[in-house]
Amino acid sequence: MLKKLFSTAEQPPEPPKRGASATVHKKTEQRGVSKRFWLFERSADVEGDTEKNQRPDRSQPGVGETVSATGEPQYWSSIDGDWWLKPATILTALAVFVALANYGYGTVYRWLDKPVERVSFDGTTRHLDRQQLAASSVALMHGGLLSADLNAVKAGIQENPWVYQVGVTRRWPAALYLQITEEVPVARWGDDGLLNHEGDIFWPDEAASYTSLPLLKGPSGNTAMMMSEYYDLNQMLRNVGLQLVELKLEARGAWTLILNNGIKVVVGRDQVVARLERFLTVYQQRLQAEADAGRIEQIDIRYNNGIAVKWRPEVTTNDQQKG
Repeated sequence: MLKKLFSTAEQPPEPPKRGASATVHKKTEQRGVSKRFWLFERSADVEGDTEKNQRPDRSQPGVGETVSATGEPQYWSSIDGDWWLKPATILTALAVFVALANYGYGTVYRWLDKPVERVSFDGTTRHLDRQQLAASSVALMHGGLLSADLNAVKAGIQENPWVYQVGVTRRWPAALYLQITEEVPVARWGDDGLLNHEGDIFWPDEAASYTSLPLLKGPSGNTAMMMSEYYDLNQMLRNVGLQLVELKLEARGAWTLILNNGIKVVVGRDQVVARLERFLTVYQQRLQAEADAGRIEQIDIRYNNGIAVKWRPEVTTNDQQKG
């Protein structure tokens, strides 16, 4: 029931569709629309008048304003004459802060940049003189602990042939810390050099005293390859009680071995491992007794079907008496 009443109240009257009554309805509707437009425009005019009445009249001088001779209001005359004091104060405070910060930085820097009083070491040194290293490292600093160039110190210490690796760090208040790794020679290189485990050459003054190490000779660019070959061949020789004391690589790629019993073994360039295995088989079966007696001078294993043995000249009784 209520739903019907509301729906009936909300529905506008339907206009007549044709005839004179339709014309009368259309005119009435147009008059209502024009009346609404007039009311809207009227209300806008009223609001405009209200705002106009509330807006201050700028033609009259207000509080804090003066009028010039021409009648124009002067707004800038109300600004205080001490307007520059605030930025000047800020700039002065900033300058003072920068000066104090610079002074504090210089004071702290000078306190940290003390001369080195102590040099500490980490690592085992057998051939290096620690006192000499400490003196040379301090001399290489050319300044205090903070201003020193540690890379220059590291490069200077690395020039020592017995230094394999070095690390340099600062230890406050006034100490230098050196981490030293010393070279470990595993073979001789030529007449004056030594080789480490990686096949790198270094040239200490005491190289001639390491006569117990195996001797390697060859092109300097092949040191790593020669070290690897030495380990492999020496392991094969140890299985039969022999030891490699000298390994030579010629420029054309041929290998020559000197064993601990003085026998020279000519291997050649190709099939090095296969030839050495064949030699070791023949050596154990036929040549070991002769080699132990010192009668063999050289063995050439470059042949595919055998080996060639060069015997030492026999020593007569007269030669032994002369010796």
